[in-house]
Amino acid sequence: MNPETIEGHARLVLVQWTVIIAAAWAMGRLVKRFGQPAVVGEILAGILLGPSALGLVWPAGWPPLFPHEAQQSLQLLGKLGLIFLLFQVGMEIDFSHVRSRSRTVVAVSILGMAAPFLCGLGIGPWLHERFAASIPFFGFQFFLCIALAISALPVMARILLEFKLERTPIGAMGISAAAIDDVAGWVLLGLATTMITANFSPWHLALQLAGVVVFYFLLQNIVGPWFRKRWRAASRPDKDPLPSSFLALLLTGLFACTLVTQALGIFLIFGAFLFGVSLHKETGLVKAWRDKFSGIVLVAFVPIFFTNTGLNTNIGSLTTPQMWLACGVVLVAAVAGKLGGCYLGARMTGQRPREAGCIAALMNTRGLMALVAINIGRDLGLLSPALFTILVIMALATTAMCGPLLRHWLPR
Repeated sequence: MNPETIEGHARLVLVQWTVIIAAAWAMGRLVKRFGQPAVVGEILAGILLGPSALGLVWPAGWPPLFPHEAQQSLQLLGKLGLIFLLFQVGMEIDFSHVRSRSRTVVAVSILGMAAPFLCGLGIGPWLHERFAASIPFFGFQFFLCIALAISALPVMARILLEFKLERTPIGAMGISAAAIDDVAGWVLLGLATTMITANFSPWHLALQLAGVVVFYFLLQNIVGPWFRKRWRAASRPDKDPLPSSFLALLLTGLFACTLVTQALGIFLIFGAFLFGVSLHKETGLVKAWRDKFSGIVLVAFVPIFFTNTGLNTNIGSLTTPQMWLACGVVLVAAVAGKLGGCYLGARMTGQRPREAGCIAALMNTRGLMALVAINIGRDLGLLSPALFTILVIMALATTAMCGPLLRHWLPR
């Protein structure tokens, strides 16, 4: 590119970025007036900026605001946002709840994964036959089950703060069960990605899995402790808890970990998540990162991911009654599996109906984590455009359900 072309491209990307930030902020504030968490508005803003809404105004050659020549730049910014977000999610998971888990946490987490998986196995063959016949069945079925089973830990954390439930037994049980399910979901997602990229070669798959296990062991026992030690030596709580010298080291380690998982044949974001998990014990470092970077990541970068999802979500593509029937079937299966399974697990272990309902409503939230899984499935060619749209609607609907259900079930 010559300098003028670069200048024009940068101007276009900055205009798009400005529109994305403003739309996400405005929709986030709007939905909060209706008792919804801000993330629902951010996801909705992405859909409104895509072909489902603005695309109806300019149907020919859409999108005029997001031309194809700028798509790669936006995807890069969105990918960077996901790397930082998944790194923070990995650090934020409090495994102390998991180690001291109660019977309720165990039952809710197990049934919260098993029941949606069974629902996915039940509806998968029908969906595949009618909407994804050209896609390998095993990969499609696996990703469908994961999309139905995963919970949105970051969204749940934000909802707990908004409802002032973060220090209550309901909040503790919900966040603990979600942490277990999210870790299990990411492991399954990594396994599925490894199997697909290995082209179902047993030898290649075994090498990839062995590489992931070795990498995780090195992070937990060598790399993570070394970084935590370096932070304790470099930080000055009274001045700068995250000095620039250590920040340069931390970002180098973060990006190196993403490159390792990419070299192993799985997505960059898994390396960021695993690196974050290796640092979660250092609560001072976690707080320092959150205070310094969480705001800009959530406001400036993550909405780009939602917008890219919205640009690939065309609700108008669901043109037949059968497609809308499939959308309803997926939504019923997602809610029946996750909400029903988690409610049953809580009731089986002695929780009262209202408390069990609150835990189940929290676990039913799919939000960002499901969107990440759905986008990975699309990138691997395992979801048709119609099914991608259906699953995005499912993720948005289950997230929007959480607030009203909590208000209904919260103990008087």
